[in-house]
Amino acid sequence: MAKQKAQSYDYDYEARFIKQKREHERIAMLPRVIKPGMFAKGEFALGDMRVFGRYTIAPLSALTCGFLDVAAGSGTSPRRMIPSIVAYIVSGGGKSIQEEKHFDFSAGDVVLVPPYTKYRFIAGDAGFRAWLPQLRLWHGQGLLSREPESADDKTELEEKITRVFESRRAAQPHTAGKTRYDWFLSKLDDENRIEREARRVIRADDHPWQATRQGRLKYYIDRWTEIAACGMDLMAQEIAPGEQSGEHRHIFEELLLVVAGRGHDIHEGTTHAWEKGDLICIPPMIVHRHVNDGGDAARLVSVWPRQPGHEFLGGIEHLADATDSQR
Repeated sequence: MAKQKAQSYDYDYEARFIKQKREHERIAMLPRVIKPGMFAKGEFALGDMRVFGRYTIAPLSALTCGFLDVAAGSGTSPRRMIPSIVAYIVSGGGKSIQEEKHFDFSAGDVVLVPPYTKYRFIAGDAGFRAWLPQLRLWHGQGLLSREPESADDKTELEEKITRVFESRRAAQPHTAGKTRYDWFLSKLDDENRIEREARRVIRADDHPWQATRQGRLKYYIDRWTEIAACGMDLMAQEIAPGEQSGEHRHIFEELLLVVAGRGHDIHEGTTHAWEKGDLICIPPMIVHRHVNDGGDAARLVSVWPRQPGHEFLGGIEHLADATDSQR
């Protein structure tokens, strides 16, 4: 009797392990502190939103970011994207125009644009600079489409995307039910309500500073914040001269912008100097803390993927208190 041929599989496990090993080697080689001016020749400072941009500039996979520098009285062109927009206003001020509604903003505010909402920015008398962190989740789902500038350039897929979002927003509220499926149906009702009612600008003074074991923190966006742009959490941190943040570790990656001051990070025994304007990259599972080396307070603004950070890879392992902790 002929011996039965072993079943073959298309997935090459050995090649995948080799690829993972090379990714870890690349993460170890790439800098933890990035000066955006060296790389931000296009729209994104840490590689574009496609998954092919992972580990090309920074040791990050899920997160990238860009900057907007708009001169006084100038504005950006209208655009519409499937991903929501989160913009931290580093300096200056102006208006965010979203589907003909105007929202004023100034330094320290966070501007939010819901998914597939036509928007543009108009600078005030002093111009403005904004930091726009983004997730690469969308490319993995094939959802990076942007509305073309001309209606004549719309493809069949782009027309379908428009119809889908118009239909979702026009959906009638769901009648309350008792099944788990009814709960899932209610999520579209929540999405539409939040988009109608929630803030499009979170003011710098909307949330208080908190004295924590990690140091002085202000949470703009967290898992309890009802906003129509909920891909990421966003937090600010202030570190007094000569002080250090707490030391901790988490599974999800983190990206920080240095808004003011200078200092260095300690990542499992390695030191990484930073100054105003730099980006600090925290890969997953890295013990880290921030140290202020300057004579003035340092301010950092931090983002991390909201859902993986809480539901899938949640929990922060706290290892040491901030040097000026009140707790």
